[in-house]
Amino acid sequence: MQIALIESFTDKPWRSPETYERIEKELSARWKLSSIETKDPSELKLFLDSLSHKDKVFVFNIAEYLDEKTKLNFLPELLDSWGFDHLGSSAEVVKLGLNKADTKRVLRQAGVPTPDAFLVSPGDSEESILAQAELIGFPLMVKPSLEGGHLGISEDSIVHDGAELVREVAKIQQDFKQPALVETYIGGEGMREFSVGIIEADKPLFTPVEIDYASMDVAVPILSHDMAVKDLEKVVPVKDEELSRELCALAWNCFHAIGASDYSRVDIRADESGAYVLEINVMPGLGPHSFLPEAAWALHGLDYGELLATLVETALGRLGWERG
Repeated sequence: MQIALIESFTDKPWRSPETYERIEKELSARWKLSSIETKDPSELKLFLDSLSHKDKVFVFNIAEYLDEKTKLNFLPELLDSWGFDHLGSSAEVVKLGLNKADTKRVLRQAGVPTPDAFLVSPGDSEESILAQAELIGFPLMVKPSLEGGHLGISEDSIVHDGAELVREVAKIQQDFKQPALVETYIGGEGMREFSVGIIEADKPLFTPVEIDYASMDVAVPILSHDMAVKDLEKVVPVKDEELSRELCALAWNCFHAIGASDYSRVDIRADESGAYVLEINVMPGLGPHSFLPEAAWALHGLDYGELLATLVETALGRLGWERG
């Protein structure tokens, strides 16, 4: 078996040249590995075909697109259509995870709690927007419906009246050219936010951590895009066993509801009204300092190389390949 590593660089720490260098180092210590960096799907196909003529190929991919800036050439879809087995969920599931409104619909159908929400498309009237907001009630959270990585999220995303809502919806539509998702802001008494990483494995591993807003320099308890890019989030392991079980069960139900594979990260907020899934990231950051790797070390003693190896072994088991 040979591993093919696809490198798709962005300005995000978890997709930097340094991260890919570390991944290449760790995986090549265990398996034969070849890597490629290209924005041309034809070049990628030729590369993978050349490897498959000599050996069975498993693709280690952590990127949605070959070219993140243009959002062209959706990698999971390319790999699925070419018949190459790869890490993580199918293209259909990755697309679902990237569509926050569709994800919410699937979660509700499966009985997984998620904040009430409505979608605002370009051209929707102000009267319609305000009427839907009144049904849910303020405060509300406004975010792009088709973005990950906290894109479009800032302190201004929390709105408290109609004027703020209309302004923020217009900003999202102008900046991202897509519908805005408006949902109930979970920020009541005793609000806490959690992130639960999942590694499917033979015996699933969970990495529940709490966002430690008390130690972060923020006026509003929210994970903004700026904080994500600068890796400023602070987390602490969830040590309360009962709470941990509840969070892991909720994350596991979410994982299965959307049909995810191998690994994911589920973001959850709770207050006095209950616990709610905010979203699931089926391709969470795998940089050395991302949530999942750091929590895997803190909670399970898995160092970075062991985590990557566990992910590969998990995928090979799902695919019915011989492991090791």
